[in-house]
Amino acid sequence: MKFEWNKRDVTRTVFSAILIVFAVICVFFFLRFEAFGNFISKIVDVCKPLLYAVAIAYLLWPILLFFEKSVFHGLEKEKPRKKLVRTLSIITTYIIFILALTLLFSIVIPQITDSVKMLMDKMNIYISTAQTWIDDVIISNPKIHINVDFINEQLEKLNDWINQLITWIYDNFKTLFSSITSYATTFATEIWNIVLGVIFAVYFLLFKENLIAQIKKLFAAILPQSWFQKAVHYTHVTDSTFGGFINGKLLDSLIIGILCFILMSIFRMPYAPLISLIIGITNVIPFFGPIIGAIPSAFFIFIADPGMTIWFIVLIFALQQLDGNVIGPKILGDFIGLSPLWIVVSITVMGGLFGVFGMFVGVPTFAVIYTIIKEITEMNLEKKGMPSDTDSYYREPEFKEIVHTPQKEQRENPIAKRFSLAKQAIARKLKKPGDSDKK
Repeated sequence: MKFEWNKRDVTRTVFSAILIVFAVICVFFFLRFEAFGNFISKIVDVCKPLLYAVAIAYLLWPILLFFEKSVFHGLEKEKPRKKLVRTLSIITTYIIFILALTLLFSIVIPQITDSVKMLMDKMNIYISTAQTWIDDVIISNPKIHINVDFINEQLEKLNDWINQLITWIYDNFKTLFSSITSYATTFATEIWNIVLGVIFAVYFLLFKENLIAQIKKLFAAILPQSWFQKAVHYTHVTDSTFGGFINGKLLDSLIIGILCFILMSIFRMPYAPLISLIIGITNVIPFFGPIIGAIPSAFFIFIADPGMTIWFIVLIFALQQLDGNVIGPKILGDFIGLSPLWIVVSITVMGGLFGVFGMFVGVPTFAVIYTIIKEITEMNLEKKGMPSDTDSYYREPEFKEIVHTPQKEQRENPIAKRFSLAKQAIARKLKKPGDSDKK
């Protein structure tokens, strides 16, 4: 008896095969977790130059797009010259990028050198002051009786401890030298990977449209039309969310860094360039960034001028209030769509898994996941004929004001509008020629 396959049987067979493969992968992952982790780590190490290249290209793309649209667009008045315009835009973008890095390092390295030098000088002064105070107040004071034998005994113990430390360092010199060499090699390797990433990013910037077209062509060939449409839509959602967050956060942090430098210069606080740089860089991390940047900065201020430490903390607090209530909302708006609770959760989880990098990308990553889950949930509810708005599921509707105000409900989200327009455009492109006639 010949078995006839229909579309449903094929779909079930393919789905079952995917589940079996996924189950095998999961079993292998749990049984050989360490080997699997080493394999993934090896893959990441090999692909690091490409990963750096993608990240650098993603950051430089808005600058390149600005030069293409606003500066070199006039070269295409008579005829299209995309290759010439793209090449000139890449060259200009890289000149600005290299100049910015040069300026950055010219500020950071001298400031770090001065900070370390002042720290050593201050430590010597503190030790001398402490010794003078002990000699004048304790030893020379006739009212205070000093047990000389006890002091000598403690000094002998200290001397023995120092000798033991020297012996331990001598005995473990090879191990320490190997560790230092290993760290130096790792650091040099990372620098080399970054250099290769900067070079490879040129090709990603030059051939971005071609690469995207090839990926879309591949997925269009292997995915059903409805799945392909959803994949393209969610890719647009991811790109818009990450692009908007990263570009907006970098601009926001640049403004905060400049304001910090101006205010510290006005109040004549020490290390204004270095501390402003630290505050600007750490500000890209939502929520925890100001705390991370303020701790080492306050330490530098304390070393140079202890009296300025409190005023510096007040300055940073005022800057973060200005950023959180005025500058940040103006630049970023409400496009992320996450409540403060989910922002804290995203930073905590991603930071625990991937460190500082995870804290930075945690918010846009959770925003994309939240958007996808929200759209799928609302679509399924609409199919069931149930209300899709969250307000309908409050046990007591008054509590919805805790999360959002009526003014925010009425305000249209520009990024959400862009998502909607992109989805409509994709649907029009993927619509079959005969669909309109059938309707």
